Amino acid sequence: MSEALWSELEKMDILRERMGIGYEEARAALNSAQGDVVKALDSLERERHEHDRIKICEGIPDRGEELWDSIKAKMKEFNQTKINLKRNDTTVLSLSAPLGVALAYSVWRKPSLRMVALVGAVGAALNHFHLEIDSVDKPSIYNDEGYNFVARED
Repeated sequence: MSEALWSELEKMDILRERMGIGYEEARAALNSAQGDVVKALDSLERERHEHDRIKICEGIPDRGEELWDSIKAKMKEFNQTKINLKRNDTTVLSLSAPLGVALAYSVWRKPSLRMVALVGAVGAALNHFHLEIDSVDKPSIYNDEGYNFVARED
């Protein structure tokens, strides 16, 4: 074999070892860099970084959709939750959770109402009132195959 062929093989081996590529890709990189190993390494590295950047950016919309779906599911569950004020197992007041949170926030924002709410909470505790948080169960549907009721998945 000629000296030029061996140097070409040595250059390709250097590219293959450093970049983890095959002979064909190494030969193409060397040809595009006119035989310069450093230029070939630089162009291969730039291609790899660009490929990695594109690969990372492709996954972002999927993660965003998963996050949005999770938030929607939690909000739906929160909207189906009730806050009950009970005394001796008798419901005195029942509110949806969003309304209860809005009222609590409104009371907390006004300093004079904070004191009234604190006195009311102490009075309620002394008179054996308690808060209960209930989540509305999923409606049941009839399953013909097993003759059993199963929870509906919305």
